[in-house]
Amino acid sequence: MRKLFAPIVLVLIALAGVFTYKDSFNEGRKEIKNVILIGWDGAQRNHMYELLDDGKLPYLSELIKEGSLVEIDITTGATHTKPGWAEILTGYGPDITGVYSNFDYKPIPQGYTIFERLEEYFGENNIVTMFIGGKINNLGARGPHKVCTNCATRDIATRKKTEWWKETTEAPARTFNEERIFEEREGEPYYHTKETLDVFLVELGRGQRVIRKSISYLEEYKDQRFFAFFHFQEPDEEGHIYGENSEEYEDDMMKVDRWLGEIVSKLKEVEIYKKTAIYVTSDHGFDEDSFHHANAPYIFLATNSKEVTKNGDRKDITPTILEDYGVDVENIFPPLDGTTLYERE
Repeated sequence: MRKLFAPIVLVLIALAGVFTYKDSFNEGRKEIKNVILIGWDGAQRNHMYELLDDGKLPYLSELIKEGSLVEIDITTGATHTKPGWAEILTGYGPDITGVYSNFDYKPIPQGYTIFERLEEYFGENNIVTMFIGGKINNLGARGPHKVCTNCATRDIATRKKTEWWKETTEAPARTFNEERIFEEREGEPYYHTKETLDVFLVELGRGQRVIRKSISYLEEYKDQRFFAFFHFQEPDEEGHIYGENSEEYEDDMMKVDRWLGEIVSKLKEVEIYKKTAIYVTSDHGFDEDSFHHANAPYIFLATNSKEVTKNGDRKDITPTILEDYGVDVENIFPPLDGTTLYERE
């Protein structure tokens, strides 16, 4: 019995060290019941800084004063919408998600998104998961289909979308007189995910519709634990049509800021703001003074959480949010490519 005593003591001491470490990390953190991830599609980091400095993003400024603002860089996958949100909502790069670009993609493997992780952790009846988005195509959940891989994505004259992703599209090929190429796809990124979600509502278009739906669902589920992803197509769409340095792009940045204010106001009205972590980020930036984002790896993460202090990668957002809920991200399989943005001593 004496021979066993020393090893047992050593094990207990080691475990005590682990628990002390976890307790010290969580000490002082506010109790989190809900998380809202807000997507400002195509929001360039430097343009955001300029508007903050000019006092034109008052609600984002208030959020940052309460919490923090860190810089996020993109190191894997294209600076497109599909791979952007796929990385943000899974914590994995394209080698695992299968989402490399807006044209090269497959369904994210079942169980790999943050929505599914939380449903598994809490039990499907113990958390409400919401996915509400404005984009018409790149947040889709279609099953097997064909997509035109060489069609012009925007009209030459108006720069508006051509519906290139539809099998019935009349969009011309990007090169004059070139035959259009249609390729088979297994499905869009959220083909498997949508079956798990309590709310999956996309293709809403303009942000006015997104904010109305978002506010109504916050009212409906205010008494339950929830995770919500609210996606706005602004300012990306105006950037494609008018350019990154346009008045329209800037106006859209100020619009999404006002919608952030409406979300915060609703949370306070229903008295759940103090237990709700809010994150605002983007899927990619925008090429400077351009109409596209071919190489735009600089984005940001703003939050009302003071514990987020590290700059990071867009794959780091899912593990950070999972940790808010108490999920042990070290035990997730396959191991996440991203890491938490909390600074640990």
